[in-house]
Amino acid sequence: MAVNLKAIGEFLEEVRQSKHISRQQIASDLGWSDKTLQRIAYGQVDMKVSQFLTLLAYLAADASEISGLTDDPIAVCNLVDERVISAGATGNIDDLKKLVRQLEAAYEQYHIPWMRSEVITCRLMIAELQGNAQDAKDDAMKLFRRYLGFDSLTAFDFRLVSRVVSYIPYQELRKIFPGRDMAQRNVGWSNLDDQADSVLDGFYISLLDSAVDSANPDNVREVCEMFKKRVVLWSNYYFRMYKRLALAISGYLDGDCVNATSTKDQLLVSVANFIPEGIFRHDRDGIEKLWHSVEQIAANAD
Repeated sequence: MAVNLKAIGEFLEEVRQSKHISRQQIASDLGWSDKTLQRIAYGQVDMKVSQFLTLLAYLAADASEISGLTDDPIAVCNLVDERVISAGATGNIDDLKKLVRQLEAAYEQYHIPWMRSEVITCRLMIAELQGNAQDAKDDAMKLFRRYLGFDSLTAFDFRLVSRVVSYIPYQELRKIFPGRDMAQRNVGWSNLDDQADSVLDGFYISLLDSAVDSANPDNVREVCEMFKKRVVLWSNYYFRMYKRLALAISGYLDGDCVNATSTKDQLLVSVANFIPEGIFRHDRDGIEKLWHSVEQIAANAD
């Protein structure tokens, strides 16, 4: 797999020019020659990793922003994942099947492990779209097991794992971070603060579902504590709703059933006032079902 030096040079030049920084200024600040910077800009030199990272830091840029970083887009995990997400979100099974074929061919050529994970992700999405619950569950477990031996996860790894949390029994989930306190904001896989809010929202909510499905009140309390410790922007109404719900669940399990139920009901009413019925119906039904399960857990614990 060849690196596209011209694309890198053009990207760095575009960022430099947009910030109105001269090559002479960069050369002076970094102690480099203007000739070196010119050759980098024209893609005429395969710079050292240290030089590449230094330029990215100087320009406050990120390698993931470079279009055409390699000569084969299928080898760039974030670009591929964007295509997978898009195909899944639009329900395009044909695109997902096409991605499976492309990734399988690329794996035979490059032997890059994450490609196998994305193949499983595509098959999982296809099974979900086709309503094949058993195949979806099997694929989710296959994907999850690929990460069991990892001590930490990259942001890309975390996104893939997050997609299958709702399929995995809670005690199985715990195996991926043995000996770690789930209530810590950094759960030992990846720095959660580095993840996009939408990914984290889904991760926490799916983890709560898994904990409730375990019917173990200690598991549920553990996840509710995670909700409590996560700080989000005021504008993230969706997660703040679930955060209040988690507090109510904790209260219910601790015996304050009347106030907890009242909090849950008030929460649903207040949210319904500014979220259209068609959009909120699914979440409301899911919350009521979740609450019923919490009631059963509390009753069985008595």
